[in-house]
Amino acid sequence: MNLNKGDIYLVDFDPAKVGEIGKLRPAVILSDNQDTTLFETVVVVPLSSVIIENNIPYRYFISNRGKLKKGSDACIYEIRSLSKSRIKTKLAAVTANELADIHQALCELL
Repeated sequence: MNLNKGDIYLVDFDPAKVGEIGKLRPAVILSDNQDTTLFETVVVVPLSSVIIENNIPYRYFISNRGKLKKGSDACIYEIRSLSKSRIKTKLAAVTANELADIHQALCELL
């Protein structure tokens, strides 16, 4: 599987512990392209169709596109590293500007 930074894939987040985001849902790949070939894990930010307005740096709105049928919030505070075996189907990709905004929000959180 060729995973690229900024791609949106369907990801299996189960099993989840209390307070963690779970179920099969879209997520944005944050790992660099080289890292996705070197490691068995990938860093992602899950998406949620529950929209919370003006909630940067915790959430960032991604409009629907490609096979991503609903506008979604990137749940930046839920960043995770997980096995590539959890990655399923490619749905779409974010733009370079959106990826930069997500990175900026992540930097604000960290």
